[in-house]
Amino acid sequence: MRVFLMLVLCFAAAAQASKYKPLEGRILVFAGQSPQASLDYRALPNTPPPAGFSDYMAYNVGASYKDYAPDGPGTFKGNDGLFEPVNWGSGDQCVACLLEREEYAESLINIGLYVAGPQDEDGGMCRGEERCAIARLARGEFDAQLKVFADWLLSLEDRPVLLRVGYEFDGAWNNYDPQQFKAGWRHIHRFLATAGVGNVAYVYHTYGYADRETLDEFWPGDEYVDWIGYSYFQMDPAVVGVNELALAREKDLKVFLGEVSPHTGDCTQQIDLAKDTELGRQWIDNFFKHVEDNRDVIRAIAYINEPWNDVERAPMWQDQQDHNCGGYFSRSTARLNDNAELEKNWAEKVSRPLYLNPEPKRYDKLDMGGD
Repeated sequence: MRVFLMLVLCFAAAAQASKYKPLEGRILVFAGQSPQASLDYRALPNTPPPAGFSDYMAYNVGASYKDYAPDGPGTFKGNDGLFEPVNWGSGDQCVACLLEREEYAESLINIGLYVAGPQDEDGGMCRGEERCAIARLARGEFDAQLKVFADWLLSLEDRPVLLRVGYEFDGAWNNYDPQQFKAGWRHIHRFLATAGVGNVAYVYHTYGYADRETLDEFWPGDEYVDWIGYSYFQMDPAVVGVNELALAREKDLKVFLGEVSPHTGDCTQQIDLAKDTELGRQWIDNFFKHVEDNRDVIRAIAYINEPWNDVERAPMWQDQQDHNCGGYFSRSTARLNDNAELEKNWAEKVSRPLYLNPEPKRYDKLDMGGD
């Protein structure tokens, strides 16, 4: 009886693990990471619209907007970026805004949920202290905001949402404490489950270079994770996601490249698609090689169609300490609309039958139950 029970439990865990993966080995396509970037991507002349869009929400409740924030001064209240457009420095964020448009009636949603901070005046990020946003969330201090989020998710009915809690948790710029991170993740998962939310798949998203010790240290538990995810900002397709891919294969999980943008991986050599045509072509070819060499597990990608170097639209990237250097995207442009030749190149790749863009009854093309 004990062996039988263990087999049943193992089967149940495995069944949940691949929730919303495309059937027949296909790969979901998302684009964003703001409403304007998503609309720009849909306007591309040769590229099919994506199956879903990407956007962001913040839960660093009580923290103040930075001085450069176009919508500042202001204070984060929780669910920032969910219902109304707000620009705290990375461009307008508004998850729900696109759902008002007919062309997004069946779009899947990729949400990056920011739960780091607060950031101190010296630039350091809170870590391991009771005042940290993730610790406060885990204690239930933000449950009123989570209730609003849960009610909104329930209103979506069967629309799939891929939720990247504390995305790029291993990045020094987020500076999470592993124990606090796991507690916060589990609290969100349990809260939403208790509220009856069933249309969310949870993505364990690194910045693409985590070692195995880090992956194990932050892991919230098999029953709390549906996908492995990582960011792809690199020219060399062989150096990104090495341990993340291995973990996915070990745990029989699928992989979501939840943030994808052209970059060499070197701060001093960024890619501006508006003028770096040859470099951009090389990056596109290498990116799709990475995806298709690992198509046994990579089953979703999310392109960032943003003009990173637009100071008025997104000033935070000018000195953002991402990927362990300042201004990692400050001279980058990933907007495919700015280069007709590269847009055609991208379109040729993503239009192939392997990639799942909008199709009639697209939810029927997904494993909605995770079996």
